[in-house]
Amino acid sequence: MTISIDESIQIFKAEIIAQDQRLAARRSEALLEACACLKLRFNSRKNVLALLAMAEGVIQYLRKREGGADPECLDFLKETLAHVVNIYEEGKFDPQREEQLGQRMYKHFTALRATLKGRRATSAGPHPQPAAPQTPPGEAAGAEEPAPGPPPADVSPPPAADVPQAEKKSTPAAGPHRQYKPQIGESFQVIRIGEQTLAVAGSAIALTAKLRPRRRAAYLASCQIPLKDFNPLFGNLSRRFQGPLSTIPAGRLKKLNLPLVTPKGGDLPELPEEEAAHLMIISHGQWQGVLFGRLETTTPLTLQRFEAAANGDIAGLGTMEGDSVYQLLNHRALLEREGFLAV
Repeated sequence: MTISIDESIQIFKAEIIAQDQRLAARRSEALLEACACLKLRFNSRKNVLALLAMAEGVIQYLRKREGGADPECLDFLKETLAHVVNIYEEGKFDPQREEQLGQRMYKHFTALRATLKGRRATSAGPHPQPAAPQTPPGEAAGAEEPAPGPPPADVSPPPAADVPQAEKKSTPAAGPHRQYKPQIGESFQVIRIGEQTLAVAGSAIALTAKLRPRRRAAYLASCQIPLKDFNPLFGNLSRRFQGPLSTIPAGRLKKLNLPLVTPKGGDLPELPEEEAAHLMIISHGQWQGVLFGRLETTTPLTLQRFEAAANGDIAGLGTMEGDSVYQLLNHRALLEREGFLAV
């Protein structure tokens, strides 16, 4: 079962303040699970992904040493985890700062690997080294994950033949699950984001709700929406939702925070709407996320015609009854890039 983002952050915090100079197997397993969860949360932030990949490399190295004491590696791990915690809790996206941080930590990481390599060369037995992240921070990359590329010019990690690499986790390539073709006769709701309107498939909508200014400000600051905020005074939280969220036990739902997702393409704004009047929780399988905007329709619209014209998270143009035309959201691509996987 996937742990929540809050649980992952708490695991990081516990490791940061831990006094033990050895990384026990149970702690390392929890850390790897937390890293996997946060990689889903930050899957469009290449430098945060690089920090998590470096942390995973150090954890795997310490696991291979069966928890042996290594203060240098533990110090680097704690520093890396602290940076991730700070980025999450600040709730602000500062690309320049994250790139600078990523470059600095990558230099520290390659220096650590060089130290370990030198130590291995002078010791009697071989010791594995932390595996390098697949992509150095700061390299040009797409929105989903860091693209493979050479390290920065001023650092050069040891050749791959000298250092066993950690297991690689690849992101599934774009395929039928991302190609979204709506069905004629399908119902949609329309939400305005900035100056643009998007039609969202009714089957993808778990909940729509009005936004109170105080809560909206809190959600924008953290980019997280706690599902416990929708807990009814009487009744079961699971029944508030449609689709996959309705099948998750209420006790677990109360612990889940869903990310605020931002569709890309066309003239859509790059940041969530600060004056949004409504939120819309959307689902695709077990992927979940939240849109901010203003609901434009109170009753569902029925799709009459569809013209494919992919542009980012816009699947194309849909003609509804009355010949009204709207851009259709490809919620699958959006959620697989920025959503939270609730299993």
